[in-house]
Amino acid sequence: MAYGTIGAGISQPSAQLVATLNAITQKYIFPTIGDQVFIPSPLFWGLTKRGKDIREGAEIVYPLATTEEMTGGSYYGDQLLNTTVVDSIQPANQVWRPYYQSVAVPVTDIILGRGGPMGLDLVRSKMEIGGASFLQKLCRAMWHTSPQNTSTDIDDLDSWVRLTSNTIAGINRSTSTFWQPAANGAGGAAALTPTVFENAYQSVTYGYDEPDLCVMDNTRFAAFKLNFTTLVRFTELEQDDTALQAGFRYHFVVNNAVIMADRFTPAQRAYILNSKYIFPIFNANDYFKIDPWMQPTNQRVVVSKIYLTWQLANISPRMCVCITNLA
Repeated sequence: MAYGTIGAGISQPSAQLVATLNAITQKYIFPTIGDQVFIPSPLFWGLTKRGKDIREGAEIVYPLATTEEMTGGSYYGDQLLNTTVVDSIQPANQVWRPYYQSVAVPVTDIILGRGGPMGLDLVRSKMEIGGASFLQKLCRAMWHTSPQNTSTDIDDLDSWVRLTSNTIAGINRSTSTFWQPAANGAGGAAALTPTVFENAYQSVTYGYDEPDLCVMDNTRFAAFKLNFTTLVRFTELEQDDTALQAGFRYHFVVNNAVIMADRFTPAQRAYILNSKYIFPIFNANDYFKIDPWMQPTNQRVVVSKIYLTWQLANISPRMCVCITNLA
């Protein structure tokens, strides 16, 4: 971007009457802000495609069935039946995580930048950029990517799906193995193959309950897709048709899983997920709340903030798996 331009910034070529045109000409302002920095996350859509899950309460507690109650089986006649009481439910506890995005604009800039018949409104433009910036922070937090990788950020997808010996939602997975995800699939330092994918997919398939999402970065996606482009199955009939509004319609489907490329995904990994069990949850009392514009007493600047309190829930980690060590 060039600063310090005199007048309208007209030069020769293409103009000849440079000074005159710089004095009397109005620039054409393109009526759309060109995005050169933000990255969309198909996975964020994928995990919320069933609709936003809004909850209330001071914290989040999941009642988990952790053991089969063995007080039953065959019997005959007047045999005494086992009536032992079994405490088979264990709570998992998550805490909410609040996030914010600040938007600040000097009042003098607002006076000068209110737009016009050919201009953009400064305040509206800054709010649009603020909203997009906030979404980037939420996407990075979901992957525990810097700078959204602190101890106050949400429980991230990698902690839920890849790690097996960490403590999450108050439960130590080293000792409570029921709370572990499926064992990581082994990529073998090679491109993801249908065989490796199928083995990992079946490790998190329980009867009719199958994964519905698979996400990887663009490099891994391109290599995996090449396995299917020459097959008859890679047709419109085999493409996902549930994402029309989000614009990801033409991602292909393997088994029941939509295969998506997401630039936030760590390299050398692929994640097979069941969105019925892992999804963002939002606090009903702090769901994209926006402060009124306020001005400090010693500055002619107006400030507004956007707030969201949320978490990434996973009520059954065994339904998801990570494939590691991919080329």
